[in-house]
Amino acid sequence: MKKIVIFTEQLYGGGVERILQIICNNFNFDKYNVTIFTVRRDNLSLTYFPSHVKFKYVFETYNETSTWWEKLRCKIGNKIKLLFYYNFSPSFFYHLFIREKTDVAIAFIEGYATRLVAGFPKRVKRIAWIHTDIEINHWSKIAYRSILEEKEIYRDGFNKVICVSNTVFEKINFFSGNIKNACVVHNPIDRRLIINSSLQPAEDLVYERKERLIMSLGSLIEIKGYNRLLSVANKLKEEGYDFKLFILGDGIQREELNLFINNNDLMSFVYLLGYKENPYNYLNQCDIYVCSSYAEGYNTAITEALVLGKAVVSTDCSGVKEQLGEHNEWGICVPNSEEGLYGGLKQMLNPDTLKYYTEQATKRGKDFTLEKSMNKIYQLIEE
Repeated sequence: MKKIVIFTEQLYGGGVERILQIICNNFNFDKYNVTIFTVRRDNLSLTYFPSHVKFKYVFETYNETSTWWEKLRCKIGNKIKLLFYYNFSPSFFYHLFIREKTDVAIAFIEGYATRLVAGFPKRVKRIAWIHTDIEINHWSKIAYRSILEEKEIYRDGFNKVICVSNTVFEKINFFSGNIKNACVVHNPIDRRLIINSSLQPAEDLVYERKERLIMSLGSLIEIKGYNRLLSVANKLKEEGYDFKLFILGDGIQREELNLFINNNDLMSFVYLLGYKENPYNYLNQCDIYVCSSYAEGYNTAITEALVLGKAVVSTDCSGVKEQLGEHNEWGICVPNSEEGLYGGLKQMLNPDTLKYYTEQATKRGKDFTLEKSMNKIYQLIEE
């Protein structure tokens, strides 16, 4: 049985985490022994991960119930590890703090996870997964001693570099120089899970059937573009459009977004519903799915919306044209601006346009199969 170790930031919260859950829940555990390392200790829920998976972590965390001694030990231990992390090579850190024996080590996200996996011995097959447009959303640089180190690790530290879209592939090659072992693998989608989960009731959705329901899924952070989405909602309200916008997710911008909603009398139009363990029953109720992001790698929620036959409007981010078509065959991809977002939503609120793209989404959603994606992942592990 081949042993696989997967490093990630956290277990829950966003699109990357949902993709990891899908992969783990569909792994062939007759052939593979899987261990997940989180960068920081996370609370495990077997609701989302199969019991076959083992869990470990690199940095300790504490909570409100921890004693003063536990908090002090946690802080001192983490500071020591960070001192070694930033002042020594990934290989040195591996031999000092990780020492995990495995056949394959996968960095499932950029940043800390990628630098940690780069430290595994050369005899281990090392795979890096890139989920973001590194040119626009270069958050991962905080995990490295320098930009040069990050470039070298991507170029020389891995046997395979998996990019979730063609744009991500192009951007990482431009960033690091030509990476000979980079390839594109779109995120796997579990159609059966999405459809079955979508049939459950969404009890806190309050609306009248005449209203158009617009929905978005994502963390309430700047890169997701919710400030401009609310500005667009305000314009549509002032023009007399009858709609409700529901945003599923949580994050550091929640208070700021709530302030905008209150200051612009959007309380009857925009609702921040917070993080939902099952977003699909909410998504299934909407008419339009909107992605307002400044940058994405490959927006999984767009594919999930298409699987449920929902008309999609998205800013032009990495991967979107691979999902919606180069010429808006399956949904509306708009310029990455507030004006573009406003024009796209206004167009989609037209009944004829909405009807057309709802039909197109239903067709497109049938193209995404879990088996094809999982077979590609197995192939990369075995090569």
